[in-house]
Amino acid sequence: MVTRRRLTISAAFPLVVVLAASLSACSPLSLFANWGGSPAPSRSATQTPEAEPTASPSPVRTPSARPTPGCVDRVISAPGTYRIGNCENLTVAGSDITVTAAHLGTLTVFGDGLKVYAQSIGALQVQGNLGTIQTSDDIHMLKLVGNRNLITCHGSMFTADVTGDDNTVLVDGGIDGSVQNKGERNAIGGQP
Repeated sequence: MVTRRRLTISAAFPLVVVLAASLSACSPLSLFANWGGSPAPSRSATQTPEAEPTASPSPVRTPSARPTPGCVDRVISAPGTYRIGNCENLTVAGSDITVTAAHLGTLTVFGDGLKVYAQSIGALQVQGNLGTIQTSDDIHMLKLVGNRNLITCHGSMFTADVTGDDNTVLVDGGIDGSVQNKGERNAIGGQP
């Protein structure tokens, strides 16, 4: 009986090999490869040019009269040097603070020895001593309370209200509106 069993196993082995080889071409992936798809692309001898992208019109942004603020309400009170972009309302309070900014809607300065350099300032309120504020463009309104401050405006100013002594307000473009000088030895107006 052992011989007969060896003969059946040895005869079945080639049959299993042939059967496995014929079924290997029918893998589960190859059965479903073409379902719902297009035939595989074939390489042709002629090259077809690819479509060139066409320029679509881009939306045109109309410039606004006022720059868009990078911040709305910001308070700087820790000593240090700061660079900010456009800001609608900036408050600088304390001492030993230097700020360089773009366009400021409203700048409020409380403290002594503060320095702010800006492109333009809509409304400026200073309360303190020995401050330095400088713009390369306009300051629309100034209200200053303090002593020995230096305000330099390389544009024009509409109103200036100065309370205190020994302040210097230099305005290259002149002051178009009212000037109120409520102190002693204040220099307000054009360059000396």
